Amino acid sequence: MKRLRDTYFSFNERGFRNEVMPFTTGTPWDTVYRYASWTIVPEVMPFQRACEDSLLAAARPVPLPPDFFEKPLPVRVAFFFSEVLRHHLPVTILEGDLIAGGQFNTALSLCLSKREARIRSRKAESFRSAAVDVSGLGIGNCGAVPGHLIPDYPKVLRMGFRGIVEEIRREQTTEPDMARRATLESFAIACSAAHALAGRYADEAERQAVDATPERAAELRQLAAICRKVPWEPAATFHEALQSLWLTHMLVLACESYPGAGVSFGRIDQYLFPFYARDMEEGRMTHGQARELLQCFFIKPNYAYDYQGRMGRNQGINSSFGQLITLAGCGPQGEDRANELTYVFLDVMEAMNMLEPKPNVRLHAKSPERLLTRVCDLLARAQGAPFLLNFDETSMRGLKAQGLPESDLWDYAPVGCLENTRQGDDRSGTVDVNLNLAKAVELTLFQGRDQASGRQLGPRTQDPRNMKSWPEFEKAFRAQLSSCLNKLVDLTNQADTLRATYAPTPYLSTLVGGCIEKRLDITAGGARYNYITVEGIALATAADSLSAVKRLVFEEGRVTMDALLRAIQRNYEGDEFLRQTLLNKAPKYGNDDPEGDRMARDLTHWWSEETATLKTPVTGKRYRAGYLSWNYGIAYAPLTAATPDGRKRGVFLANGVAAVTGMDKAGPTAAARAVGSLGFEAIPNGASHTITLPPSLARDEEHRRKLAGFLRGYCVEGGSALQINMIDAETLLEAQRRPDEFSHLLIRVTGYNAYFVDLGREIQNEIIARERAHSAEAPKP
Repeated sequence: MKRLRDTYFSFNERGFRNEVMPFTTGTPWDTVYRYASWTIVPEVMPFQRACEDSLLAAARPVPLPPDFFEKPLPVRVAFFFSEVLRHHLPVTILEGDLIAGGQFNTALSLCLSKREARIRSRKAESFRSAAVDVSGLGIGNCGAVPGHLIPDYPKVLRMGFRGIVEEIRREQTTEPDMARRATLESFAIACSAAHALAGRYADEAERQAVDATPERAAELRQLAAICRKVPWEPAATFHEALQSLWLTHMLVLACESYPGAGVSFGRIDQYLFPFYARDMEEGRMTHGQARELLQCFFIKPNYAYDYQGRMGRNQGINSSFGQLITLAGCGPQGEDRANELTYVFLDVMEAMNMLEPKPNVRLHAKSPERLLTRVCDLLARAQGAPFLLNFDETSMRGLKAQGLPESDLWDYAPVGCLENTRQGDDRSGTVDVNLNLAKAVELTLFQGRDQASGRQLGPRTQDPRNMKSWPEFEKAFRAQLSSCLNKLVDLTNQADTLRATYAPTPYLSTLVGGCIEKRLDITAGGARYNYITVEGIALATAADSLSAVKRLVFEEGRVTMDALLRAIQRNYEGDEFLRQTLLNKAPKYGNDDPEGDRMARDLTHWWSEETATLKTPVTGKRYRAGYLSWNYGIAYAPLTAATPDGRKRGVFLANGVAAVTGMDKAGPTAAARAVGSLGFEAIPNGASHTITLPPSLARDEEHRRKLAGFLRGYCVEGGSALQINMIDAETLLEAQRRPDEFSHLLIRVTGYNAYFVDLGREIQNEIIARERAHSAEAPKP
């Protein structure tokens, strides 16, 4: 295991690399890059044309039959995918590895005809140009983002791809429509390709066994036999289940031409436990062998980061791919579902200390003391935050309000960072739209005009100097917020239409419930449940700003609107007394202050309720709300004017549903109650709450019991997802000064963990600012 782990971290020395592999039809009009997949990352936008050109220039042609372009597009895509897997995708098995499969970073041709490519190119460029514009103005970003779902992996373990193909063939016999029959045919072709790739790995294992030591040869022959069987046939043992799961998963990453953002494993300890328990009971496997298999499995998802090359000391510069595993949680009657495999996963997670797979632990009212104790021990010993904590009662309440069937909400799982979805039949576009709430404050103050560019971005609402009351300001703000929301939704509808029309993914469609029954690709709305999520950015910045205007301008008259506008235009230069008044004399969200928390709740409902009324025109996806601000609080800080909470332009916007950095002065319990007051029925996607606790809070058994008590309280009073950083600012400063000595230091950013020294300097500084703001020991929970 040490050799395999060290191999991963030695990118420059190892020969096995999972760098991006582009494949083309060889036509002059071909493209292997999708703009809309990356327009939610502002830092990538300036390089998109270069990515498109360079990937195509490096692409390897795949020989195709003469009648290729006469076939329906889904069949073309499935056939191309099959050819890549059968003949072109490299197959390598590392020395000592017990799980086959590792090279999956692809950029696959869209397989479009000349006419299709011309029309799509025009529409894609129109979308990209508009997306770059709204992002550059700080309104937000959007796209048709791959991943961010939980495929029906248990179905593959239960039926194998052979069983799925048989299901598809039965459906074909009853389908009279030619287009729908072609879609089903594309599904069957893609399933068979997985079988072919597994066979190539079996061949490679047998080839290596010839010259291997007797012990290794036995392992390789066993691996070959497993690959001959799964994922084509149902799995019967723990080893077969892990191998089937990994091959099935890595091909999801390949089929969408994306390293793997948010393609999550779901409740892995639940569906793998029967295989584990049976092997243990029948003596086929020891505890040590189970751990070793899981450790091999844990390394695999990390190779998603090879596409970046050796850009830093470790792979995972932005750590954004979030191949999440979910552990524990409740059952249909509220009973706890943690099992022995849950604890094996936690042990392996601690031993491996790697970015992926990102673990999520579901907690609820009946979570056992053993689990809470183990969670608190891990937090106490970890060098940052090892996992996400998800809280069942709050999460399920939001999903129920979204309209999902109540009967199986208990079986939900988060994807990507923390976004709540159903398992196996849900495509919820969980980061497709990201809305900067603080930008609407700026536009309200200046009648819809952007202060940096001078452009009129929103409606020309009433001049705030002429407003006599808070309701007038609220009305103008809601108009600007609605305008920003609808700009992004209109653009997202374009991206969704582009994907539905020109980018089918037959392989993924076979793994998502609803697609076979509807005879519809997942990109065209085939999933049983289809949503697109709008994520709110800068909640606390916007809420505190609105509270300051309401209290200090309209209720107390302590600040005039004219003075406030002049100060914001000057970025508070020469207005420090006014800025301090705004910082210290207005209600602040996150302190269990009814007025400050109520403003955040009102703001949440204003935009989320409108979001829930919107729908895409082609696929019929409904929009829903959430709070996952990722790194946008840094990217959009210089694009958002100074705000009435006392923040200057360029200072970080608030993260997720956390308070503004330094403003939550009443301790973690007050912060939890503030988050819980937002009303999660309005934000079913969930909400990122990252808090910092001093390491002293977990220094001994007594303090860890108190931390466990805080977590139980969070189940009742708090939000849906909590991430705890338990590390001091001095350690992070030392890591900045001596990065080589802290190369494996993990830190929780927002919804994901990352190697601290490989984050960008601005993100590092923002995290240090958070830790410094909480450097004094917090009040006891």
